[in-house]
Amino acid sequence: MTAYLGHALRQFSHAEPERCERILTLAKNRLTEFSDKDGSKDRLQECLGGWAAQLQAGQDRSMGRAWIEEWAADPQRFQGALNAYSSFLRGTFFRRYAADAEQGDRAMCERAQDGLKAILGSALAISAKEHTVLLSTATHEEKKAAGARYRAAEHVIHHAMNQLYFGAGARAEDRDDGPGLNNPNTKSRFLTDYAAILGLIQQSREPATLHCLIELYEYLIPGDPEAVFTAIHAMLTGVGAEEGYQYEDLGNSAVVKVVKRYIADHRGIFEDSKRRAMLVEILQLFSEVGWTDALRLLYDLPDILR
Repeated sequence: MTAYLGHALRQFSHAEPERCERILTLAKNRLTEFSDKDGSKDRLQECLGGWAAQLQAGQDRSMGRAWIEEWAADPQRFQGALNAYSSFLRGTFFRRYAADAEQGDRAMCERAQDGLKAILGSALAISAKEHTVLLSTATHEEKKAAGARYRAAEHVIHHAMNQLYFGAGARAEDRDDGPGLNNPNTKSRFLTDYAAILGLIQQSREPATLHCLIELYEYLIPGDPEAVFTAIHAMLTGVGAEEGYQYEDLGNSAVVKVVKRYIADHRGIFEDSKRRAMLVEILQLFSEVGWTDALRLLYDLPDILR
């Protein structure tokens, strides 16, 4: 079935969208008949997630948007479809920034962004709710169930974060795969266009997701050094500190790298006393748990910024 849905049927997505939707709905309604053990359910979810991306973002079909909302309400059950949606649209998220982008590309990008925002908003609400249960006096079984829902929601968030990270070209070897963000102007536009989505991802409680976001922000620094620094500070001293990101070796390395880059390329932003105090707060957070690189930077900071 997935071979037919994913290949043969896709040829008719534009010519016969209503007929395609009827067939896809039949397949979606049979999800419970597929087995988890042999991977057939996962393959069908991935196929349907790709179709939702095509219909909602690519063709502005309301059924695709309705599916996203339904799946986003239960990431534990539908994370395969949700992850397939964001994977399918990795390049689309950045299509408006290509030099030859047309109005259709921009509209598709906006719809993809809207779908991603819906997924993240729901996943974060579920994550926050289940995290509260995990810290409560609930029973062992209740916490076990909450933990499963929490992990599913955070996995969806992390997967979406990865699509933005790799799609932006934050890793050098990925910069030939699509339009990405290859100059300060496109990075500045992305920071504005995706401010709400980046703000949502900043609420994740998973250090791996926060680390990926820190690295993306480092890549985006030329687009708006002040705004990026403010976002990094809020993340590190907020949820990052609460979840112990400062204890992570990779966290220390990433933060020291970011600070050194700011000092080398954007030292002028620290002429502002408030922003300088924010920098000190970041370095103190990491130096107080024993990271010598952060401590050395903190000690040398008065001379460096003089």
